[in-house]
Amino acid sequence: MLTLQEFRRAERVVRRYFPATPLIGAPRLSERLGTEVYVKLECFTPIRTFKLRGALVKLQALTDAGITGGVITASAGNHGLAVARAAKLFARPAVVCVPDGANPQKKALIAAEGARVVEFGRDYQEAFENCLRIGQAEGLSLVHAYDDPSVIAGQSTVGLELHDSGLAFDTVLTGIGGGGLISGMSAALKELRPGIRVIGVQPEGADSMIRSVAEGRIVELERVGTIADGLGARKPGEYTLAMTTRYVDSLLPVSDDDLLDAMCFLLHEERIVAEPAGAAGTAALLRYGAKGLGRVVVLVSGANVADAVFARIL
Repeated sequence: MLTLQEFRRAERVVRRYFPATPLIGAPRLSERLGTEVYVKLECFTPIRTFKLRGALVKLQALTDAGITGGVITASAGNHGLAVARAAKLFARPAVVCVPDGANPQKKALIAAEGARVVEFGRDYQEAFENCLRIGQAEGLSLVHAYDDPSVIAGQSTVGLELHDSGLAFDTVLTGIGGGGLISGMSAALKELRPGIRVIGVQPEGADSMIRSVAEGRIVELERVGTIADGLGARKPGEYTLAMTTRYVDSLLPVSDDDLLDAMCFLLHEERIVAEPAGAAGTAALLRYGAKGLGRVVVLVSGANVADAVFARIL
């Protein structure tokens, strides 16, 4: 398990590139749920997703270890964009492997950062396997999307910012894909505020972490089916399963309709743009309610919405 000292060291890396993201009240959501709700706006990082945190910390770790040369990753979009931006900041070439049919807006953003985009496979897992082949052939350093201690330490800085905000809160909700964000965030929060409740939210069509925690082992799905491309991991990682099991209090499934409803609510009522993965925590609140949760913080973890999805919710 990672330590609070490692989390604070990661925070110093992140702070060189952007400030803490906003934590603001959500009056309409609070009224709807009958409790105080705040939103942590990870859609206000420089690339509109929390993923930049982990990518920056990993690139710094490679540099500190004297490892030079290019980097490679697999991603549904946001992590690839984060690695592309971080590689650009560290003056390294980058290759980003994405599945066939990946979000065209995200692919364009990745290419605009100077990374080489390679499309292959039906989902993240097949793109990742292709990433390993290319990385080995070309001698590139892997930046895993979630199952890497440096990446997890980078994502932990969300939890540090919540603690350091001074806001008294009882429960935090966020989406889960492979589990990098919830692993780092929950570990940091539990080290600093052991009584905080952390709830993870995963799409019904990509519920690998929910199944894995229930069975006490990594469960790999045969396929995933969800509108939330950022939460479409077929299996969690070894680090993330162990940390989620240890630090996360409960896991909730949501449907694609729940995610779309949450996106609509955030847009029309709170005037916040969220992609499907970014709206997962809100989707759980709207579906299950907030009874017994006390004062709530919900993460809006990304805002890179595909045009087709944006048109659908409008």
